[in-house]
Amino acid sequence: MSMEQVEKIVKKINEDAEAEASKILNEARTQAEKIKRDANAEADEIYSEILPKYKREAEQEKQRIVANAKLRARKAVLYAKEDVIKFAFNTAETNLQKLPKKDYTKVLEKLIIEGVEALDADTVVIARKEDSKAINSALLKRVSEKTGFKVTKVREYINVMGGVVLRSSDGKIEVNNTFETRLERFRDELRKEVAGLLFI
Repeated sequence: MSMEQVEKIVKKINEDAEAEASKILNEARTQAEKIKRDANAEADEIYSEILPKYKREAEQEKQRIVANAKLRARKAVLYAKEDVIKFAFNTAETNLQKLPKKDYTKVLEKLIIEGVEALDADTVVIARKEDSKAINSALLKRVSEKTGFKVTKVREYINVMGGVVLRSSDGKIEVNNTFETRLERFRDELRKEVAGLLFI
């Protein structure tokens, strides 16, 4: 066998080897692309399956957080409202207790007149022992003239911050015009006003 023939055989082997290698490489590339496409498709499928679940969970978590925040906000507003009401009542009580004697006597007279008008009858006034001097015959006479009813006081005392209790002369009806009761009557009204200020 000549050298030329040997070279041809070697060349043919090399060409066949290169062709086979190229074929194998192309097949490997094709297979790799297929694997990649399949993997992407599977990942997309899994993503599509999982996404709605996590979206639902995320939405539920969001709703839970918002609901808790609203609840905390409501509680904070309620506490603030109670603090405002408590402060207002404490301030009112302090101011009432510090009323100058002259002003307090005028308040007593007004409370007695309102009570007599509410009873619409002859009235007995019951007050604190320390207010006995303020509720004198001159004051009772003025009230009687303004209301048209006989108004008297009794030696029966009440233990309150201030104000009076009025009772019809027959003892059947009673009006409580003490400071404590008057403040309590305005508590609901004050709550509404405070609620309006706090927008709830």
